[in-house]
Amino acid sequence: MNWLTVICLGAAGGAIVTVVGFCADVFAWQQTRRTAHLKRDPKLPTLRAYVDPWPDFVALLTRIVLGVLAGIVFRSQVTTPLAAFAVGASAPALLTQLGNARLAKPADEGTGLDAAASMKLAAVETPKSEEG
Repeated sequence: MNWLTVICLGAAGGAIVTVVGFCADVFAWQQTRRTAHLKRDPKLPTLRAYVDPWPDFVALLTRIVLGVLAGIVFRSQVTTPLAAFAVGASAPALLTQLGNARLAKPADEGTGLDAAASMKLAAVETPKSEEG
């Protein structure tokens, strides 16, 4: 798959998450407004109480950038447009997991941590049984 296509679909996947969240806020506002209207409440809630444009815009840009980065990082593993879109949509979780990944050394190489743990275990007295 073309790398530019993967990056664009990753950005679109990142954007769609924010768009869906924005739509959920608008639907919540609509439902609250309908409920207030049916109760004949003279003070109807404003859209501004449910949507904050500047933080929503910054979140959208952040998700797009993360989608692009995930598209770049995972471009060799992505083979279909749907996979590229999914990588962009899940970019924060994927990149967090990638950042937290640790390369483990085999146990027989004897890292410093393994030796320290072995010394601590050796220093612990073995529990005495009731018999003596």
